[in-house]
Amino acid sequence: MKKTLAFLLSAIILVQMGIAAFAAFDAPNLSKEEWKVYYESLAQSNTLPTLNVGADETQVSLCWHSDKAAATPEVQVSENSDMSAATLFKGTTTEAENDTQLVCRVVITGLKENTTYYYRWNTGNGWSETEKYETKSFKDHKALVVGDIQIAEDSRPAGDLSQESISRNWNTVLSTALNQNPDISYLVSPGDNTSTGETAREWQSLLMPKALRQLPIALAIGNHDKKGMMYNYYTNMPNEYYGNFFAGLDRDFWFRHGDVLYLFYDSTSGNAPDHKAMTREAIKLNPDAKWRIGVVHHGIYGAGDCIGDAETEILLSTIFTPIFESYDLDLVITGHTHSQGRSHFMENTKVVATAESGKTYTDPEGILYLNSNSVCERPVDENYEAEHLAYSFLDNSTTTYSTLEFKGDQLILETRRGDNGEILDSITIERTKEHNENAFGNIAKRVGYTVIEILGFIYTMIDNLVRSFG
Repeated sequence: MKKTLAFLLSAIILVQMGIAAFAAFDAPNLSKEEWKVYYESLAQSNTLPTLNVGADETQVSLCWHSDKAAATPEVQVSENSDMSAATLFKGTTTEAENDTQLVCRVVITGLKENTTYYYRWNTGNGWSETEKYETKSFKDHKALVVGDIQIAEDSRPAGDLSQESISRNWNTVLSTALNQNPDISYLVSPGDNTSTGETAREWQSLLMPKALRQLPIALAIGNHDKKGMMYNYYTNMPNEYYGNFFAGLDRDFWFRHGDVLYLFYDSTSGNAPDHKAMTREAIKLNPDAKWRIGVVHHGIYGAGDCIGDAETEILLSTIFTPIFESYDLDLVITGHTHSQGRSHFMENTKVVATAESGKTYTDPEGILYLNSNSVCERPVDENYEAEHLAYSFLDNSTTTYSTLEFKGDQLILETRRGDNGEILDSITIERTKEHNENAFGNIAKRVGYTVIEILGFIYTMIDNLVRSFG
């Protein structure tokens, strides 16, 4: 009995140690009163840093604003909380959106998996407070998906949520997700991170949650981000691809984490040649990635008002779905409609296989599309129905989040309420075969896509011309 009891106690301790090992996020769920005090203490500044995903799992990057006269792009990283034996990483500065600051950008490299690091950045007025960042497993890992955060500037129409309220909603979703999933490695957003794209205050509010000093983020560009140029000054995304025809804020980017290749597209641009070229380049550099995931703002096969929308069903589907299909993507993450939903397996605008919640599908044909709802809580007026929808949750008074868990040959997708973590939808995809973008049908799609590239080039040139006239 003593041996049995000792064994059970040891097992309990090991389990507790395992839980504690992934309990590092500082993600408090603050009350309205607590958030108001916290918010007001930070709202007048724009110097909170952005912790971005790196080009691969061994890297992260930091981006922050500093006074022009003292800006020093340096970050210290140590495995010791007292910052002893720290490694110094140096970066670059670029112009900011104002005349008094510069943007500092530093890439941190050489990270090891399942390791606790401490870091601080040079504020231009001494070193910042020390922050903690924990890497998780590089291969089997979990990602968080939240979209349309859409932090708004303060001068909003009557009845709309204030910037303070939206940023608190954002903190609540993060707090719920990270406290229930302490093994999350990074966050993916399909865009509309801010509302006007024009104010530093929106970005300061977006970056306020304390957890964002510990959680690397990857942010797609949405149509609201595209209203201004602020995205340019507050992010440092890896492998940014500017192509031959992008203009202004336009760009795609990609990153690799373990066996997962993420391809981020700027869906506000109809630049078909460069979208295809970025995809081709990223896949050529990562032919062994088990999973290929696209991230695009507009909800091509989502829930909500993308259904029956000409821009979505004609323009965007024509430009993007042939790329997704001919390069054999597994999953595409979208947003824009403020409506949570998930598709069946899609190909050539048709459902090629059902994708029921709670089931596992091995090497399915077609692509799954996940559409996130919004943090800014703009209500959905209609209950849209469509053949492509396998699941939808249109109560937009409730925020949601999704997790992607990569475990061996499986991708486990779950969607939960952002207020209490209740599960709403789940599905598992098992991949046992290699991607085959060189199958005859896929090559034929890319050859036929040449016409779309030409039309996309013409559209892009006209769009750039119109933009140049304001």
